[in-house]
Formats: sequence, structure tokens, C-alpha cells
Amino acid sequence: MPSNFAQEAITSHVEEIFHQQIGDDTELLPETDLLNDLGMDSLEMVELGLKMERVFGTKLPIAELRACVTIEEVIQLVQRKTA
Repeated sequence: MPSNFAQEAITSHVEEIFHQQIGDDTELLPETDLLNDLGMDSLEMVELGLKMERVFGTKLPIAELRACVTIEEVIQLVQRKTA
């Protein structure tokens, strides 16, 4: 996929990847906490990052991904890296 995604497309793709990772029945909001609300551990974050790298065709540094606390922060990271 090209690296210049529209903001809405990035949000949609990131949410889709989260649903694949944690299950379709989980409600995702921008303020959803990755650890406290979703129970994601560091291995799941690495897997999530690898999936996003494939989808968006860009490198997401694991340190930056691990620093994300909410889904909104992950979306912002992907937007910065694909800009």
C-alpha cells in the first residue's frame, strides 16, 4: 500500500488491526488504554507493530510504539510515520 494514507483511512486500518489482534467484539475508542483496557502486553505490541508495518509499508520503531498508551497515540504515530 502507498505510504500516504488519508487520516480517516489510517484510523480505520489501525482499528481493524486492533480488532484482528484482540477480537471484533471489543469497543475501541480513541482513549482506550492499551494496557489497562485491552490488557496488551509487550509481545502483543510487537505483533501489532509488525502487522501495521506490513499494512502501511513503513517502519514503526518498537520503542515509540511501546510508548503509546492509547489507541489515539498509536494512530498519531502511524500518521507521523506515513506522512
